[in-house]
This record gives sequence, C-alpha cells and structure tokens, in this order.
Amino acid sequence: MKRKSSFIVAGMLISLAVSNTLPVLSIDIHAEDGLKQCAVIIGKEDKKFKTISEAVKKASANDTIKVYPGLYPEKINVSTNNIKIVGEDGVVIGNDGNKQTVKPDEDGEALLHIKGDNIEISNLEFANFKIKGPSDSVCPKAIDIDGPSNHVTISNCKVHDIGVVYTDDSEEYNAHGIIAGTSPSKPITDVTITGCELYNLTLGQSEALVVNGNVDKFNIFKNYIHDCDNIAIDAIGYERDKNNEKDRARNGEISENTVVNISSKNNNAYGGDISAGGIYVDGGCDINIRNNYVQGADIGIEVSSEHKKKTVTGVKVYDNVLVNNNGWAGICIGGSDPDDNGDAANNQIYNNTVYNTKSACLRIQNAHNSNNKIQKNIFIATDSAKAYSEECGKNSSGNTVNQNMSNVKMSAGGNSTFKLKGASTTNMTLEIASSDDLSGYGAARTKFVK
Repeated sequence: MKRKSSFIVAGMLISLAVSNTLPVLSIDIHAEDGLKQCAVIIGKEDKKFKTISEAVKKASANDTIKVYPGLYPEKINVSTNNIKIVGEDGVVIGNDGNKQTVKPDEDGEALLHIKGDNIEISNLEFANFKIKGPSDSVCPKAIDIDGPSNHVTISNCKVHDIGVVYTDDSEEYNAHGIIAGTSPSKPITDVTITGCELYNLTLGQSEALVVNGNVDKFNIFKNYIHDCDNIAIDAIGYERDKNNEKDRARNGEISENTVVNISSKNNNAYGGDISAGGIYVDGGCDINIRNNYVQGADIGIEVSSEHKKKTVTGVKVYDNVLVNNNGWAGICIGGSDPDDNGDAANNQIYNNTVYNTKSACLRIQNAHNSNNKIQKNIFIATDSAKAYSEECGKNSSGNTVNQNMSNVKMSAGGNSTFKLKGASTTNMTLEIASSDDLSGYGAARTKFVK
C-alpha cells in the first residue's frame, strides 16, 4: 500500500590462477591507516589505487577485486562484464556517520551502480548515505542494478542508515537500500539477492529491497530486513508503462527472509498512514512467496496492484509465518480502492500461519475472482483482531476462501474453527496450543502442542 516508488590493503597481493582455460586476476585493495587506500598490480607495482573505483576501471573481464577493511567514501560504477568484488570483514562504503564526504545527487544517486552481465558483489557494508529534505530528482540508494543487466548476484552485504532526513511533511521523499529497476526496453534478468541485512533505512515513499519493472527471474532469499519506515521487499509492475506487460517484475522467488519492525507510522511522506508491507507484490506476476517470517509490519504480506484496471496475477503465498502485523493485516489481497487501484486474480494463498492481536489476519480488498484460492491457512485472532475482513463490498466477494482453520468464526463459509489454548513465538516460529488436530494446516514450521 505504498503510494509511489522512485526509479526508481597494507600492500597488495595479486595471484594468477587458471580455472579451466580462463585466467583469473585477483586485485587486492587494502585500506591502510584509516582512510589511506593503496593497491598495486604485479608488473605495475608503481601503480597504486586509492579507491575501489580506480581498481574497477583497471579491471578486466574475469577479474576479482578483493577489498580489505577500511572506510571508502566513494560512488562506484561497475559496467565491466564478468567481474567480482569481494570484501573482507570491515569494508564500509559510504560515510562514517559524522561527515557526509560522499553525497547522493543527480550525478550519482547510488553508492554502487551496476550495469552489465555476470557481476557478483559480496561482503560489503554500505552506510550513512542520506539526503536532507524532500527532492523530486534525487533518490539515495546503496546498490542500484540498472538495465540492461544479466546474472547479477548481491550476497552477504550490509546496508544501513541510508535514505532521507525528514524536514517536513512531503511526498517528495524517496530512497532505496537495494534496487533492481529498469524500463521495458532494458531488461534485467537473473538477479539474486541473498544473505543481506538491511536496517535503519528512511525510505519516504519507496522500499528497502525492490525489483521494479522489466526484471525477469529473480531470487530474494535468506535476507534479514528490520527497522525500516516503509516496505521491506517489493516486486513492482506497471509503474513505468501501464500498457506494456514487460513492465512487470516476474518469475521470481521471495523465500526464507526474516522481516521485523516495518512501519510507516513515523514516515513524513505518509502523513500518519500505517501501511508499510513486510513483503509486497504490486502488479508483479508469477512470483512465489514462501517460508518467510514477518513480524511487526503494518501488513505482513500484500498482493495487489496500485494501477487501475491492472491485475496482479500468478502469485503463490505459502508456508509463511506472520506474527502481529497489526497495522492493517497479516495478509492482504487486492488494491485498496476499486476506483483508483487494480485488482487480483489467479493467486493462491495457502498453508500460512497468521497471528494478529489487532486489525485482521486476512483482509480482502479489491479482489473478486474465484481463482484467488485461500485455503489450508491457520488464522489466530486474539484481543481486538478479526480473523477475516472484506473491505470493498461486492469487489471483495467471489474469491475461494475455504478449508481454513481459525480460532474464531470466519464470515466466509466453508472454514472451520479450533480451540486455542495459547500461542507464543520462539526463534522465528509460532507455537500453538490446541486440543484439536491442525496437521495439514498452516506453515510447516508451526509447532503444535496439546
């Protein structure tokens, strides 16, 4: 339910190895004595690189750049194909938090900009990169994957304290932690983002980790995203070209992520609205959302389209544990306003465990298609929470909502109730105490006790 998104080394070792028939050159950059960087290449020992950017410019295809601990206040552009950048523990790209040596501006919104094929980035930290006040032209980003690109992997990176500094209420605040975003004519294919931690991001109207537009085949898994003021993970369609079906993030997996404390409550771009999703598909298609844990978001998982007459399709939401996503809903499907937003069709929501103490476990909005199948879920509603809610009258009817289990009666027919003795969360799972047999329902890692 976002409103919009912006396109949005003491010395050096060099080793020459042979992998099959291709030579692999390793360039080591070592930060020495605080901010002092130096690097040399065998055969050119008199040449020293003080920045990662210089090493990238000198690197060729099939090279690996190894970065040693230190602070690197620079913006890096990677456009060489078949290249790797690997950091040792303690590499920080950005600022030290006290001084903005490197700033986002129209000439460079990202600390790391990527455009190319077969590029791997791992074990780097991105920090303290912000813009003060609203802007209609600058959107700070830690990592920006641009199109055309193919086979890009971001792994084991840390992204924090990136974004905007709010000075007043305005809709012109936007920032991203990691974005793969592109127009229909410049495709991005085969993107993997894994093992990353993103936190303390002030995002305005945008998202922490997002794939947006013509992004085909993506895998977002085993990331930890927490304490951000807007959507944690998003897959977006129709934002650049509503009439082009290629302008949709598609054929993706969002799995095994942990998302905690995501809310727009204190976001100055939202005017008090509480509507930030833990995991969101907005107009994307053919995406699996499975085996994630989301706790303390405004909305746990949302499947909808923000664009009128456009439909989110082919999304499967299953085997997720969703706990106290009390701002609006544990799971929400369909656009929030039939007059302004799109709808949802041919989606499946099954075998999830949802526990709320406020709002609703499941909320149906502008979704009215019998092929939206919501089945085999466990909904636990305690305190003031509802198990089930329809928000848009007839525009919320006609979905297949049956064979679910809830501790309170659901207004949708064909569902069953069970006796709840208690529920508690431990180690990112949910333990349910009940005398009833709940086998076959809910997420696989739900624990049942008598």
